Amino acid sequence: MGTVPSGVFRIRVSYDGRGFWGSQRQAGQRTVQEELEHATETIFGRPVPVYLAGRTDRGVHAAGQVASFADFRSAFPVSKIVPAFNDHLGSDIAVLGALREPVGFHARYSAVWRAYRYRIWCGVRQPLANGIVWFNRDQLNLERMSRAAENLIGEYDFSSFASGGEGVPWTTRGSTRGAVRRVFDCRVAPAPAWWGAMPADGELIEISIVADGFLPRMVRGIAGTLVEVGREKLTVEDFRQLIEMRDRRKAPKNAPPEGLVLWAIGYDEYSKSESEVQRYDAPRERFF
Repeated sequence: MGTVPSGVFRIRVSYDGRGFWGSQRQAGQRTVQEELEHATETIFGRPVPVYLAGRTDRGVHAAGQVASFADFRSAFPVSKIVPAFNDHLGSDIAVLGALREPVGFHARYSAVWRAYRYRIWCGVRQPLANGIVWFNRDQLNLERMSRAAENLIGEYDFSSFASGGEGVPWTTRGSTRGAVRRVFDCRVAPAPAWWGAMPADGELIEISIVADGFLPRMVRGIAGTLVEVGREKLTVEDFRQLIEMRDRRKAPKNAPPEGLVLWAIGYDEYSKSESEVQRYDAPRERFF
């Protein structure tokens, strides 16, 4: 095995977040990054750092997380990556696809956009959906939520929805970009209850959001605030003003982690054309 990488492996990863203490490595805790690095060391016979495209908190799921790691074995067939990983991963995490990229590709820094989905069940309790949706007894006004969500599209300071100390005016935390992000698309719409609930039982609502990046717990902050709009405790104008305030103390509390899914990572320019929306709804076909 060489000491200089011949390329980079790019893998698409899915996981049930309930069994992980988040995505990033943490001492003494089971994390997605640690699980993948244990697998790479076993497969390639040496420690190989694994880099993730997006951070997810404890309890947050992923359908289209992307990871990358150096390829020190140019002869290793890409076709063997998926089965090799899945033979060494727990039942709550799997590699779904793999590509070989040139040196310089990085799962996080090469990403152009990221997509999340947040799911809320409004109705009678559903045991088969435990841990994967936010249960909410209240009926929500989707029309108001959808109109409020449109205010997020564009480039704004999203401090009002950021956690971890990054959403207060005097903070010294955060990246060189500050709290400004560009949201390409944000939609609120009904979704099918895939576990078999009847229409009379309630309604599943999905918030989907695509941006060039996200602040800590930003999607959960947005989801929690949109639900207050749906409950008619906030108006659409209240929501718009919260964005302008740029102060996390003014907005409602975060939605819980279990309803959130990291849906997809994009490495080319995002477009809201009809064909792009269809591809966004089918990330597996787009990326692998």
